[in-house]
Amino acid sequence: MSGTANSRRKEVLRVPVIDLNRVSDEEQLLPVVRAILLQHDTFLLKNYANKAVLDALLAGLTTKDLPDTSQGFDANFTGTLPLEDDVWLEQYIFDTDPQLRFDRKCRNESLCSIYSRLFKLGLFFAQLCVKSVVSSAELQDCISSFHYATKLTRYFNDNGSTHDGADAGATVLPTGDDFQYLFERDYVTFLPTGVLTIFPCAKAIRYKPSTMATTDNSWVSIDEPDCLLFHTGTLLARWSQGMHTTSPLQIDPRANIVSLTIWPPLTTPISSKGEGTIANHLLEQQIKAFPKVAQQYYPRELSILRLQDAMKFVKELFTVCETVLSLNALSRSTGVPPELHVLLPQISSMMKRKIVQDDILKLLTIWSDAYVVELNSRGELTMNLPKRDNLTTLTNKSRTLAFVERAESWYQQVIASKDEIMTDVPAFKINKRRSSSNSKTVLSSKVQTKSSNANALNNSRYLANSKENFMYKEKMPDSQANLMDRLRERERRSAALLSQRQKRYQQFLAMKMTQVFDILFSLTRGQPYTETYLSSLIVDSLQDSNNPIGTKEASEILAGLQGILPMDISVHQVDGGLKVYRWNSLDKNRFSKLLQIHKSKQQD
Repeated sequence: MSGTANSRRKEVLRVPVIDLNRVSDEEQLLPVVRAILLQHDTFLLKNYANKAVLDALLAGLTTKDLPDTSQGFDANFTGTLPLEDDVWLEQYIFDTDPQLRFDRKCRNESLCSIYSRLFKLGLFFAQLCVKSVVSSAELQDCISSFHYATKLTRYFNDNGSTHDGADAGATVLPTGDDFQYLFERDYVTFLPTGVLTIFPCAKAIRYKPSTMATTDNSWVSIDEPDCLLFHTGTLLARWSQGMHTTSPLQIDPRANIVSLTIWPPLTTPISSKGEGTIANHLLEQQIKAFPKVAQQYYPRELSILRLQDAMKFVKELFTVCETVLSLNALSRSTGVPPELHVLLPQISSMMKRKIVQDDILKLLTIWSDAYVVELNSRGELTMNLPKRDNLTTLTNKSRTLAFVERAESWYQQVIASKDEIMTDVPAFKINKRRSSSNSKTVLSSKVQTKSSNANALNNSRYLANSKENFMYKEKMPDSQANLMDRLRERERRSAALLSQRQKRYQQFLAMKMTQVFDILFSLTRGQPYTETYLSSLIVDSLQDSNNPIGTKEASEILAGLQGILPMDISVHQVDGGLKVYRWNSLDKNRFSKLLQIHKSKQQD
């Protein structure tokens, strides 16, 4: 183990800080919060007036007001639950909507006092966050002091060591100096589903900066006990329509963490697209967070969520297999299908997890004809793409889309069954048997066997070229002038070809403008839409058309529409280079006339 003196090293603070000594009222805080949420999902609050009272109450939780371990944990995910390593979880949920009943009340006086102080502050900042990035006036008014839902969560370390005290692990050296062990924290992932989550003490928490990808396992520790920490939830990100994104946190349960999450009433719909209510998403998050409790009260829902994770895995695996096999086909000129054990390391590297043969066979359970799986002469399984002619390639949909549709159909059949829900996609069974006509091992009817003709070379005819084919006429000497003329002619042809391609590309974008205009026309006018949100919406809407487009083409079409209708469609570029579009009214007849003028200019 390594040790250090009582002095504690702090990492460079990279999380935004709001100092209440400099800004206090809502008019000053609103632009500050909006600027933070456009780039970050976590911020600190400094110089809060009641911070000393909160610290005293938090200290009392670890010494006097211990959790009531006898009350248990019910189907509402409220009560007290023992976790690993002598850590207890105490949690309570409150909702102003009487349709959902949470009968268990918090009887811990210190915890109730912490809740009352955090609630007033958290509700104020939750309303600021909604006003900052949510454009819908209806959604802005859905949370108030009379309409809300909260979840109070507390972790308690029963062994008395929080890894934060000055005496924890401390030893006096023979020289008289204090020696303190550096404990390695055991973090767990925490992803709130509400609008905002507030922590009364910003320590033993790690967050992911906006410059890091969500998939990167990189975290920045926060150790600012003098500040409160705020972290936005997935509901705020969903309602912002791309203006704001959020990511998980990591917390150390052994550090006696307390947090309060705030929602609108749990019966509030997520959206008008039939995505369920906030209560449905909260239940899903709690089932994932506490699978042992869910196994007792919600076994079917737990199995469905695990099966959804398995379906997400096979869809991603199919995309990776398509890439690996396509690259392998380009690099191999012999046409011999690669052996499966050779492909597995490449697939595992791209999936960032170990992939085995059974994982590949799960794809055949979804789509038995997705790949040609054969047994070669050495008894090894080979894997290759099925042969497709050019006509089939042009007329049929993409293989990835076809697999996704088959996977969704398979998933719907499984969950529609009244039997016990399976939690994973079963591997395709390969029945090896001995053939009666020869001694080769063959596979079942779903997996094709490879037959080889050993006498193919012996029966082939001998091919030879005549002597005249190797005789070449003498090349006449060429002058420097003729060479320059040919180079100039080649440059002119290349420039003409490039110009023709650019013209056709612009004509293609102009042809797609009508479809993109119809998509914009169907959206709610007067609201801001980010370029990222609109591009993804356009790509998804046109993916089943004859000529689908990508995000780059979608961005160029949006810019072209704004150029044709500059008075109707406005665009603003916010911090970070993100473009935000807005329009008040769109006239289809006027757009058609302007588009014809635009096309005629391209043809000139």
